[in-house]
Amino acid sequence: MSAPLIHTQVERHDGEDVWFRFSLSQLPAAHWKLHFCLARHIDPASLEGAILERQSGSYKVLIPAEGQRELRFCCRNTPIKKISDMPRGFFLSLPEASTGPQLMPVVLADEDLGLPPSGPNAPDLPKVEPLAGIVPQPDQRVLLEGNFRLAERAHVSGPGSLTTLLDHFNELTGLALEQDHDGEIRLLEEPLASEAYRLTITPEGVTIAAAGEAGWRHGLVSLAQWYLQHGESLPCIELVDAPRFGFRGIFLDCARHFHTLATLKRLLKLMSLYKFNRFHWHLTDDEGWRLEIKAFPQLTELAAWRGHDLPVGPQLSGGAEPYGGYYTQSEVKELVSYASELGITVIPEIDIPGHCHAAIKALPELLVEEADRSRYRSVQYFDDNVLNPALPGTYRFLEAVLDEVCELFPDPQIHMGGDEVPTGVWTGSPACQQLMQQEGYQDCRELQGHLLRHCQQYLAGKGKRMLGWEEILHGDKVSRDATIFAWTSFQAGLDAAAAGYPVVMAPAQHLYLDLAWNQDPGEPGLYWAGTLNLEQVYSCDPAPADFHASNNILGVLSPLWSELVTSRDRLDYMLFPRMLATAEVAWSDPASKAWDHFAARLPGQLQILDQLQVGYRVPQK
Repeated sequence: MSAPLIHTQVERHDGEDVWFRFSLSQLPAAHWKLHFCLARHIDPASLEGAILERQSGSYKVLIPAEGQRELRFCCRNTPIKKISDMPRGFFLSLPEASTGPQLMPVVLADEDLGLPPSGPNAPDLPKVEPLAGIVPQPDQRVLLEGNFRLAERAHVSGPGSLTTLLDHFNELTGLALEQDHDGEIRLLEEPLASEAYRLTITPEGVTIAAAGEAGWRHGLVSLAQWYLQHGESLPCIELVDAPRFGFRGIFLDCARHFHTLATLKRLLKLMSLYKFNRFHWHLTDDEGWRLEIKAFPQLTELAAWRGHDLPVGPQLSGGAEPYGGYYTQSEVKELVSYASELGITVIPEIDIPGHCHAAIKALPELLVEEADRSRYRSVQYFDDNVLNPALPGTYRFLEAVLDEVCELFPDPQIHMGGDEVPTGVWTGSPACQQLMQQEGYQDCRELQGHLLRHCQQYLAGKGKRMLGWEEILHGDKVSRDATIFAWTSFQAGLDAAAAGYPVVMAPAQHLYLDLAWNQDPGEPGLYWAGTLNLEQVYSCDPAPADFHASNNILGVLSPLWSELVTSRDRLDYMLFPRMLATAEVAWSDPASKAWDHFAARLPGQLQILDQLQVGYRVPQK
């Protein structure tokens, strides 16, 4: 028979409540269950024509009444505004045969958001004359007379071996520069700040002065951008430049959707072109565990995959077939080495104590307290995703994981998450109640502080420093040696910095690149923190001049969470060109920034992205 068809409709909006109707046809005669993914919580009492067998995260299973072809239900307090909000990954399961349960894909015949069509969006860019220029904006820029011809096989002179620097320059530009004692490009050693540089192009040649490799790299990157915009005949110019912040980061969530090593290397190369120096690698979450841990092979055998009848069920874009992947330890070492050659530090994130559904499903014998009767629901609708701070198995698990993480990542910074622990967790755990009584704790949030303090001290014993989202301050147990990543608001970062913590600014309303560009229903992305266009990213100032503790603000992180980022094309679309605005926020002094000037430089940068085959979102003029 033909595959079953489903029509999905947002039937009505009651304020923030949303009613869905599913209409199915070409159904099998055998009794079936409907499986699908929807990033909303179904109110079980609202169901008409079916009962709810299961909902875990975004994964739902409905059992229809006999002969029922229309199902109806309500999701409370979660409006539908985007096509990407709609349910996905439909399939039917039929009664078990001798070979096991039969699965049948369901074809999405039609869907209706029930929203009026959106009007035209405002232009993204002001009307300005295009201007060749560097991103991020250099501190000082002077055009000089004349041009210099940069030959395809020009020579570079400088102290020590320049092989790595030149390899990546050549990869970006397509040139074949080689080191030679008599070069048209000369790298000079001068007592500048560690990342500062001075790039001078005259008709006679190019000089890049810096204190060492970091500055030379930045100078070569600026030269690469200049070359990619002008070709071999380079207008003469002098740049004197240094970064505003030492921490300039891009974050990628590889737990929700797995991204290949080739995709990650490509992203690192593009980050280096815009002078980012931190890659925050989100490796674990509810929907997947992506890092090989030799002490616990179950983490990648079981928790790295999701699908029908697996420990981690279908999630997000859904579907019955197994989906996932993980990074072997040899691949991690390869990526860390590649990033280091580009001047980028890789910061791993092992997200605890929340966001641990996948790990708990893989290691229930260590991480589940059978007597725990706590009732909670996380922001992403899981009711079993939080580690228990009172179980010995939790500490055995974490210490073994951290032992291997510390070996794989040589930099002293390890991110331990700490975000979005839901209300109600641990209240029904006898072990947690006993621990609270033993320690004299009055608030369950102190248990989170208890666990994170242990991790901080364990990492310190290995010469590592703990980083975490702003909620690691909950429970007031973490010392001021921990770096706080402020994400819920700009003010949260200012408050943490004022309290004496080192802070990386990542406020969602200004820097989350998974947010949709605008309110158009067809524009991909999330919108819980609003929408975020190019100008809004560019306008972010992470350390206001009048803020008394601005020295505690280390820099900037732009996250790309990947609930909706299922491919490299979508990754490109969400990151670019907004990542260029982040680059300027992180690098350039506010006095040298201007939105109109950035907009004028953008066409030249989009030309570079075209040459590098980046599928960016085209700004509307």
